[in-house]
Amino acid sequence: MKSNKLTRRMVLGGVGATVALPWLESSKLFGIDSKITSPKRFGFLFWGDGIHPPEWWSKGQGESMELGPAFKSLESVKGKVNFVHGLQHPGDVCGGHAKGAAGILSGIRPVGGRDIKAATSMDQVLAKQFGDETPLSSLVLACERPVSGFHESGYSMMYASHVSWRSPVSPVPSELHPSLAFDSLFAGKGNRIHLSVLDHVREQLGDVTRKVSGADKRKLDEYASSIREVENRLKRMHRRNSEEKLDNASSVQAPRPKDGIPNQLDEHVRLMCDVIALAFQTDRTRVSTLVMANNLSGQVYPFLGLNVDHHNYSHNCQKKEYAAITRFWVEQFAYLAKKLDGIQEGDGTVLDNSCLMAANEQWTFHSAPKVPCLMAGSLGGNLKTGRTVDFESSSNRKMSSLYLTLMKKMGVEIDQFGNSKEPLEGF
Repeated sequence: MKSNKLTRRMVLGGVGATVALPWLESSKLFGIDSKITSPKRFGFLFWGDGIHPPEWWSKGQGESMELGPAFKSLESVKGKVNFVHGLQHPGDVCGGHAKGAAGILSGIRPVGGRDIKAATSMDQVLAKQFGDETPLSSLVLACERPVSGFHESGYSMMYASHVSWRSPVSPVPSELHPSLAFDSLFAGKGNRIHLSVLDHVREQLGDVTRKVSGADKRKLDEYASSIREVENRLKRMHRRNSEEKLDNASSVQAPRPKDGIPNQLDEHVRLMCDVIALAFQTDRTRVSTLVMANNLSGQVYPFLGLNVDHHNYSHNCQKKEYAAITRFWVEQFAYLAKKLDGIQEGDGTVLDNSCLMAANEQWTFHSAPKVPCLMAGSLGGNLKTGRTVDFESSSNRKMSSLYLTLMKKMGVEIDQFGNSKEPLEGF
């Protein structure tokens, strides 16, 4: 241990647990209740190619705040959300298509040509800070495969597919398979679909449940139910994918895949959000990113009644089709925010101790005058929430200043990030 600070893993080790567990109030039974504070977490959700501007607005503060149609799914939790308008990256960071994802969490323009050079992203700065305190330094997920090759603008398509960069030349590989992401939370247990993670966890819970309060026993039951729910959904997804492959195969001898990616995007993204929620709930990691749709995205939305790919619809971003796509992605952010807000942790919820952010690298296709940005959670009371915050006329509109502010509130002190040397005033 690098310090004498008490951690959740130390506490759970003292009550006989060797697997990840949710935060328990019963640590006070062991005389250590006043020494442990809830960890702060950062989660980032990204989708590319801009938004539908006419519906992307909010007015006012608190319970009287009015939300545009894009934010309808956030109405019930708007008191824990900040609707951030008017921040921007330098125009050469996010403008165009091919380089925006790589610059969204760094504020630095990637280098064109055949040499790959971006910048270390904010999430990986945090991961380096917290890496020794959690089993996973960060969780880097995606719902769309990375794209190779070069864009006609002269930039590598690697920049369009990765928001998380460990170093300027090393994007963090994204996990596309929900089952493998799920397995990673439990030290590889359950990496075969017939082996239940929950069965392994239950072996460890017996001793713990005899030592904790009634409230914690209920929390452990809810935790086990959450694991079982995700596990069952993964099994159904694997079974359905296998059956569909058999139906489409020329031979009934077609092998069943060991792992799979959901055929429907809506199912894929919900499973990934569930994995993030479990990771935060059990303190397996405090940093997560999810690329839901790349720049120049080829994602399709048949469940929305749409039959053209994401990127093509983005060139008509004022129309109703792109409005439906924008609302869909905000709904995924709302789903994860509500799920985290439903997990009790100390005197608040996991969401209360987190900063969950959603952002897009552009405002409209090829244009990045401002960054569409949503934030939920207060980082343990360090962020005021339930606000419309508009920086359009501010002297400091730098998105990187927001990142400096958040990192400082999470205990990371650095002099400069991206193009900023100063945090946002009063945020």
